[in-house]
Amino acid sequence: MTKARILIVEDELIVAEDLNMTLNSLGHEVVGIAGSGEHAIELADEKKPEIILMDIMLSGKLDGIATANTIQAKQDIPVIYVTAYADEALIARAKKTEPFGYIVKPFNEREIQSNIEIALYRHKMEQDVKKRDAILLAVGSGIEWFLREFASSHKILPGKSDNTSRPPGYYPILESIGSAMNLYRIAVFRYDTHDAKTMTLKGEWTSTGSAPLINAPHVEKIDPTRFGLASRLSELKQGRPVIIRINDFEAAMKKTFASYRFASMAVFEIQVREAPYGLIFFIDAEDRSWPSGEIEAMRIATNILGGALSLSVKND
Repeated sequence: MTKARILIVEDELIVAEDLNMTLNSLGHEVVGIAGSGEHAIELADEKKPEIILMDIMLSGKLDGIATANTIQAKQDIPVIYVTAYADEALIARAKKTEPFGYIVKPFNEREIQSNIEIALYRHKMEQDVKKRDAILLAVGSGIEWFLREFASSHKILPGKSDNTSRPPGYYPILESIGSAMNLYRIAVFRYDTHDAKTMTLKGEWTSTGSAPLINAPHVEKIDPTRFGLASRLSELKQGRPVIIRINDFEAAMKKTFASYRFASMAVFEIQVREAPYGLIFFIDAEDRSWPSGEIEAMRIATNILGGALSLSVKND
């Protein structure tokens, strides 16, 4: 049975407590109970619930529909309305907020649980579709950008690892795929041409608010095996992605990279003119799985990047 973190919005104390006990008995976590629309908005911001049970007829300045509108303008949280009324005009208003279900008072456990499970499943499916479409758009945008740059200049400068915040020339490729996949950062390392056992950070994209890796200690020259890749380099050479986590890093490296929110990573080798160039790390700040559709999108982005780099000056 699916468990969820739920916010109750109900101005009748007895009904709110009844819902609270019912949800707890079903194994859900009630993160808060709000008796007004204003309080509900505050709790939604603070608690980030997975689902909201919203009394449609809240008293006060904001009824349940207006409250749901305000919350959904800022956060993608599914709302299930709780109501004792079936007024057509009210339901018509409620439909505009795209609710994930209705529970009619007096309610029972089975009705509550079925509404919650359906809402969570539908919300996940909608999120998956949105993410897939965003990834496809990002990949298409990357290809379009590459072709446009190729046609206009035949030269795409990758940028320098010089401890500045200047983004590399191929930054739009990293930005589009990183944003679409909700990643925390993407880092591009180049193999040292004089020492195959080391590589240098050449460029990165970071999500809003994250510290640039370019300023991190021990990054300017680094041995890829220290990322826990010693036994996986042959897979990368064969063009296969490698999934690693912060616990795979050498003990001495964990603290530094954990402070930069490295948690779970998909790593690919970049090929430029059919020769190894370096590694690209697609990084998430949380431990997570990497679905096949995302892996394929990252592979395409890596190939686009390799093509962009093949147009660069020889020594970047």
